[in-house]
Amino acid sequence: MADILKSYIRKIKEIPTLPTVAREVLKMTNDPYLSIDDLIDVLGTDPAISSKILSVSNSAFFGYPVRTTKLNDAIMRVGFNNVKSIAVGISVLSFLGPGKKTIEYNRLYNHSVFVGLTSRYMAETLGLDIAEDILVDGLLHDLGQLALLRYFPDLYREIMAAFNKTKSILMAEKQALSYTHADIGFWLADQWGLPETILDTTLYHHTPSLAKRNAKYSAIVHVADFIAVKNNFSPVQEDPSYPLDLGAFDILSITDNDLREMEESIARVPFSDEIFTLPKC
Repeated sequence: MADILKSYIRKIKEIPTLPTVAREVLKMTNDPYLSIDDLIDVLGTDPAISSKILSVSNSAFFGYPVRTTKLNDAIMRVGFNNVKSIAVGISVLSFLGPGKKTIEYNRLYNHSVFVGLTSRYMAETLGLDIAEDILVDGLLHDLGQLALLRYFPDLYREIMAAFNKTKSILMAEKQALSYTHADIGFWLADQWGLPETILDTTLYHHTPSLAKRNAKYSAIVHVADFIAVKNNFSPVQEDPSYPLDLGAFDILSITDNDLREMEESIARVPFSDEIFTLPKC
């Protein structure tokens, strides 16, 4: 870790602990005897997260025309892994939000949700065996930007000022800090003991060709991130210089034409407004 990164990290007087719901759900990840009742007991402690899971399960994205108000129905519709991913992802995204919601946070939140759902959609479309697990990786890939906005707002504004000149968020971060939000996100995910796929996609979501493990996860999130930026779901106002790592094509065995078809297909996916509504804390 670069010395300059350490100096900024030390300014966080106490590393925040992982939100309770996220921590408890992660404990259940490898439990072969996990039941719907067990999951509901944990989710029921956080009405905001429960409400968000219901709104996502009721959205057209998951293809159910009849709405439900029951968590057990939502779990059956969306599946255990997707519900756990939503619970962990939304819990962390909400936790890292400022006390007063801002345009910058709303943009990051919407971007994160779009990348999470698009990652799942892409993995499922490509027939990859990671489709059931990748939603949370997409949701949390920009942990670093959220941490900068939450803990170093002045520094975040400095980066945005540099971005307005460079038109590249990565270049702006390197100019201001000598590192990027990917490094910060990796550090925070590691401190929280998050699963290794989240660590890897956080660190390599701009450079999946450098990933030594979980390369497919990083490649999917990278392409989903690229599509998000091109379709007005950028984490910043506009990033015309977002780098596309062509190594992701080799990792996923796709072509330029496959990417175009994927973009067109995703453009037809019903991402309703309720999917992007911030949880009421």
